[in-house]
Amino acid sequence: GGGGGGGGAPPQPEPEPEPEPPPPPRPPTAAIELDAECADDLCVAYTGEPVTVRDASTGTVSRRTWDFGDGETSRVRNPRHAWASPGFYRLMLTVTGAGATSTASRDLLVRASDAAGDCEPGAATLCLLDSRFEVRTEYWSTGGEPASATVVRAGTNESGMFRFFDADNWEMLIKVLDGCDANGHVWVFGAATTDLGYRITVTDTVDGTAREYTNEPGNPAPAITDAKAFPDACRG
Repeated sequence: GGGGGGGGAPPQPEPEPEPEPPPPPRPPTAAIELDAECADDLCVAYTGEPVTVRDASTGTVSRRTWDFGDGETSRVRNPRHAWASPGFYRLMLTVTGAGATSTASRDLLVRASDAAGDCEPGAATLCLLDSRFEVRTEYWSTGGEPASATVVRAGTNESGMFRFFDADNWEMLIKVLDGCDANGHVWVFGAATTDLGYRITVTDTVDGTAREYTNEPGNPAPAITDAKAFPDACRG
């Protein structure tokens, strides 16, 4: 008789390992990256030129909102945005997840792509009307030495502010306005909440013409209402 082949059942394959459980949700920490020149916590962009901003947040992000500081918002992770007008803007990112919310911000100075002059902005230099007009301010107390006022990171193409001592204590508003259609001049208006001495110098960088506005220490600062500041700025 023939032999029987017997043998047991074939071995069962090893069971698939259980997948790793997903990490538990972690509260997010908002962080911003952007394609722009940044120094001293201030980034620079140019009107009409899109900038890519990236959500570099850590943790669990289930929802995000970008606020570009010009009335525009986005919920895209890495949007591109262009600012239309020169001035200071605060870019803000708010992220939500794991029952928590976190916000990050960056300050931007948007400069005119097609500059009307050669004003170079700086910590003590404010540039207005498409970089044509340079504004600088010195201040002093009775018997004291003059010091340069610092530009506040807030303002528009026509107006800006200065502080003297404290970053939270804004002292002075300066406006340079195009009044050419009204009376053929560029105007300078201003107001300061101080009785310190000061000298405000507004310079037309196209022709070098400058106007000075001063106050003596101990006197309440007068309003500046110079509607005939720069007649030649309306020509050409």
